[in-house]
Amino acid sequence: MLLSLALFGGIWLLVAVPLARGVVAGLRAGEWWRPFEQNARGRYGILANSRSLASFRAPAPHRRTMLGLVTRWLIWTYVVAGLGYYPLMLAIRLAQLGGS
Repeated sequence: MLLSLALFGGIWLLVAVPLARGVVAGLRAGEWWRPFEQNARGRYGILANSRSLASFRAPAPHRRTMLGLVTRWLIWTYVVAGLGYYPLMLAIRLAQLGGS
């Protein structure tokens, strides 16, 4: 059970950390599109920086909508919550077994 917790907890961290960094970037810039935009060096933000995340990349400024922004953040939040469920349940189960 500890191995499962380490494995799935590690996978969760691989997704949760970029989301947290994206939230920080959005707060610092005062612009919630920031984690999905290109920076001055032409690199995309933490939530859209790989080919597999290309669909999250921000469109041109005149094509951006509130629905697009909310959808991107909801999907990321859903993924982090979904991936966090199993490690959380494992941790609770381990705590129950240790306390019994």
